[in-house]
Amino acid sequence: FQHYYITNNLRMASGSESKSEVNSSASFSSNSDEVDDIFITCCAPNGCTVPSPVNLHQCVKLTSSSDQCTCSLFMHSECFDQFEESVLQYLKLSGRARSWSEKQRRQNIWTKRGYDLAFKACLCKCKKGYLKKDLDQVEEFDPAPVTKSKKKKRKSNEKPLLILSTSPTNRNRTISGCSTGSEGGGISKLSSPKEAVFSFSRRSDYHAFLVALPKQKLNPYHIKMEDETYGGNYDENRNFVLSNLTSHKVHTVHCLLCLRSLPVYDRYPLIDGTFFLSVHKSHKSSIEIQHNGYNRYLCAVCVGCLHGYSAKVHCKFCKEEWQGDLFQLGTLYSFDIFAANPCCAKRTQCNTCSANVLKAGVEASFSWFAQQLQCEDCGSLDYHLIKPHLSVFKINTD
Repeated sequence: FQHYYITNNLRMASGSESKSEVNSSASFSSNSDEVDDIFITCCAPNGCTVPSPVNLHQCVKLTSSSDQCTCSLFMHSECFDQFEESVLQYLKLSGRARSWSEKQRRQNIWTKRGYDLAFKACLCKCKKGYLKKDLDQVEEFDPAPVTKSKKKKRKSNEKPLLILSTSPTNRNRTISGCSTGSEGGGISKLSSPKEAVFSFSRRSDYHAFLVALPKQKLNPYHIKMEDETYGGNYDENRNFVLSNLTSHKVHTVHCLLCLRSLPVYDRYPLIDGTFFLSVHKSHKSSIEIQHNGYNRYLCAVCVGCLHGYSAKVHCKFCKEEWQGDLFQLGTLYSFDIFAANPCCAKRTQCNTCSANVLKAGVEASFSWFAQQLQCEDCGSLDYHLIKPHLSVFKINTD
């Protein structure tokens, strides 16, 4: 509070006193350096809807692109939610974000990838700069268990928190292949009673995510967490993965890039990375499965390689770095994530005649690039954009 008070007083001393939104009537104790009260005006660009000053314990901090900004850079949580929704509506109609899902827009709105498209909707009301959420302001995770009787009802507009626990546990969860196979959703049934019971580890901590991810990505939007659907006991993707691994008697998988062994857990996040399905068997550890009537291979990439912590992955042709951090962790993608968002023309060539199968400026969802396409030159129908990752990427694990 002292730092904020001093900073804004320096602004007022430099000539912006009449425009500053910080009330200089903050009272200080004569016997200590403690601040008793600071009254801060909300900086909502479209006007504040809360008839009270900003409470620094329950607000959202922002940054401005201009050093000359005279606004408080603090906003009521309610005002920020309205402000964020207006920016999301602008982003929905902007450039490549038009093909994004609602979830992708919310994930990227305050990151460089999304903010570069939407910053014009974030003009500060002082007209001197553009506002952006301060991603360094992160709520601390509460590791304490919550008893059912004392659990508070969450507000409908409140975002879920990721609860990180560092306490060890040796519990294992046992799944029944027969029961999961009977729940439908394309889940494979087990062929033998001997395979009916198989154990997966119960996650004891989130160390791999804490090491590889910045603080602002430690949330359920970037890491798939268990939800409360059907009491949290059923999820189609989770049961699809676990039942197929059970039928192959596999409880660990390998990262395609660094070849690190990854244990599979019984709950989300399923691995310290993410699963995806491909038409290519990129590694001997890739598991052949049936998905919607087609043969596919279940593959995995670890969180370190996805976020450039364990390995740097660059296109062999244009040298652009692969953006693995665009994908949610701990879940399953039904398409080849290496085919998504091709960076250069070499990656969009026909597998038969090497002609370009994409028209310039094509923007589509990630899964679209992993489908069968027909070459206009030779008429070949194939998964032209799905190349073996070692043929198009250079992997540096140093």
